[in-house]
Amino acid sequence: ICLSGGTFGNVRLNQKIAEIDGVKSVFIQPAMGDGGLSVGGALWEYWQHKGRWKRGVLEDVYLGPDFMHSQIESALKKYNLEYTQVNNIEKYIADALARNRIVGRFKSRMEWGPRALGNRTILANATDASINITLNKRLKRTEFMPFAPIIMEEYAGKYFKGYDTTHPAPRFMTITYDVFENKKAEIPAVVHVDETARPQVVEKEENPSLYNILLEYYKVTDIPVLINTSFNMHEEPIVCTPEDAARAYQQGAVDLLAIEDFIVQ
Repeated sequence: ICLSGGTFGNVRLNQKIAEIDGVKSVFIQPAMGDGGLSVGGALWEYWQHKGRWKRGVLEDVYLGPDFMHSQIESALKKYNLEYTQVNNIEKYIADALARNRIVGRFKSRMEWGPRALGNRTILANATDASINITLNKRLKRTEFMPFAPIIMEEYAGKYFKGYDTTHPAPRFMTITYDVFENKKAEIPAVVHVDETARPQVVEKEENPSLYNILLEYYKVTDIPVLINTSFNMHEEPIVCTPEDAARAYQQGAVDLLAIEDFIVQ
């Protein structure tokens, strides 16, 4: 079943639909709100002229702008930020996360839609429930706003009941799953009060850098899960440009800014 429209921004509702007898899989348009109207309009117009289109699976939604190194360095200098260039930045990020540092990640093309999917993302350790208080205070967000897990695809079935590799929805963070009882205490920061979680499941081919951060973190901690929340202050849009990221860093959103292969801290 395919769903679109603002109603289906409700991830718990989407889980309930997926659990209906006879439903094998649920796809929720990743920009299910008004922002998705652009695609609906384009597809409708194409249909009018062509009468058909090739069916396929949406591989990713990294459709926004990206920026050259020169543009990034210009922005960092504009905000008087000291930075260094790192060869294996994914390992550097993972080591920082294992030390309970909060990392703002800015990489490649921006995500399309309301969910941060690793390219304009704040990453943090999911093992400490108190991080929710810390993050909400730093980002000026309200207490009820939960944080979501990000996980390597090969481990998702060990954490989330009913997960199947053929399910497209968790790749875009548009559905919840019940968390297995033996995993709740391991990742308390991303388990909601109803004992569900809204994961982003990452495949290596889809986002190699993000996958490698998780992999390097797993090597250090034996845990394949991190907090993933949007890189923005409360009631502001997700950061888009290097200037946005630099300003959010200056406002104290994160301990460390990893912007392409530059580190600011």
